[in-house]
Amino acid sequence: MFSQTRLLVPSLLSRFRSSGTPPKQEGEAGGTRDVSDVITLSLISHTNAGKTTLARTLLRQDVGEVKDSPHVTLFNESFPLLEAEGFLLRLWDTPGFGDSARLMKRLKLERNPVIWFLSQTWDRVTDRPLWCSQQALKNVRDDADVVLYLVNAAEPPEAAHYIAPEMEILGWVDKPVVVLLNQTGTPGSSSMEEAEFDAWRVHLKQFPAVRAVLPLDAFARCWVQEDKLMESLAPLMEGSKIPTFQLVKRAWTQRNIQVFRDSIRLTAEQLTAAMLDGVEVRPETLLERVGWQRDELNREYNDARQKLASQLADRVEQTTNKLIETHGLAGAAGHAINQVARDHFHLPQGVSENIWGVLGSFAGGAMGGLIADLKLGGMTFGGGALLGGLASGLGAYALIRSYNLVRGSDQRLRWSREHFREQVRLALLTYLAVCHFGRGRGEWQESEQPRHWHETVDAVIDEHSDALDHLWKTGVQKETAPAPLFRQTHQFVGDCMVALLERLYPGVDASAWRA
Repeated sequence: MFSQTRLLVPSLLSRFRSSGTPPKQEGEAGGTRDVSDVITLSLISHTNAGKTTLARTLLRQDVGEVKDSPHVTLFNESFPLLEAEGFLLRLWDTPGFGDSARLMKRLKLERNPVIWFLSQTWDRVTDRPLWCSQQALKNVRDDADVVLYLVNAAEPPEAAHYIAPEMEILGWVDKPVVVLLNQTGTPGSSSMEEAEFDAWRVHLKQFPAVRAVLPLDAFARCWVQEDKLMESLAPLMEGSKIPTFQLVKRAWTQRNIQVFRDSIRLTAEQLTAAMLDGVEVRPETLLERVGWQRDELNREYNDARQKLASQLADRVEQTTNKLIETHGLAGAAGHAINQVARDHFHLPQGVSENIWGVLGSFAGGAMGGLIADLKLGGMTFGGGALLGGLASGLGAYALIRSYNLVRGSDQRLRWSREHFREQVRLALLTYLAVCHFGRGRGEWQESEQPRHWHETVDAVIDEHSDALDHLWKTGVQKETAPAPLFRQTHQFVGDCMVALLERLYPGVDASAWRA
């Protein structure tokens, strides 16, 4: 999904070119490029802060070596972040700064510390911290348009004693610095996160080279935060780099928006299919209506529920896998969960405690939670409707609702409105889980979502409850053709997803997100 973006180069670009022949740089494929055609970001930090992990997340591919030890990256490595009609956004992954305090003391003895430091010969084995620092600083001086300086936000800023000497060293090179807060942990509420980030912003104000401070966790960043990074870089460009960056920034934004639109489409397809699902079950006899001789009919209801739940389980897995692929991630949703669910859709008394435990162990994430509820063939959605329905004792309506099924206008059994609402809720949670999953974390895996995601999703669904009810009635109670039903579902899902991200990231401009 992340193919190179191709855009037309604005004719205005030539107006920003400096006179004469620009110098050349070696291209990614061995050719040459004008310096003004390349925007270079140098990723730098104290050693073992997670630079290569973040590089993997930004690149959507596995690069370099990642392990929990200092000085894993020993050489400057260049990777193309994005290419648009020959214009390149390039990322350098550099070795981490080593013993910064000792280095700073030595540099202060020199009249021209940067030139002195880069002219020295350091042994890669015996002087590894200084050797790595030299490699990183050389890259910043020679190649960087902007420095992306990564810090470990899990520690308080005043405890990061290495920052002051490293910022002073970077200040001597005279390149703008954007500080990225990594290892911020599981996403919290926006107000709580802002308070934590403000502490870092206040602490870093003392360093003139720092132009912006942004959260960008390698494990849990969202594409909305990537777009904010691009916006923060724009005013730092100079001369002929200004139009080049505007072009690649536009391409970056368009790529992310396309992935967002694809996610809306995939989710809308899943929910549309769920509304169109239905199973034929014969009408009740008069005796069955009043609760007598229902064994045969109850078996039909159970078979219908099992079939619908199995179809839903398959569809959720397929959609989740497509979302994973669309976001440039590796791995797949839980095949083991799906198989257990498929083999053991029975009435409650027919499900062993062992099977419940197996399913429950996978139920931390959005998709896992859905499949775990489907272990009873979809009966548990709706907050205890099963007990309430069976306790009433009489009437097919109560029994069908207890299984979260209703008869549609065509008399087929379909998912109830309550069940469909839960499907919407879990589809939105699944999207949040995927779009916040950083490639640097490894292959896709289920994980428990932050509590405030659940609260935000619930608030968005409540806000759109009238639209949800109208959609369900259109799909289940009226004979609506698939194409117009999909269009309505697509509009509804898009409205919910936009509202969701606007709540999670206040101040974001979502005007261009919808097609």
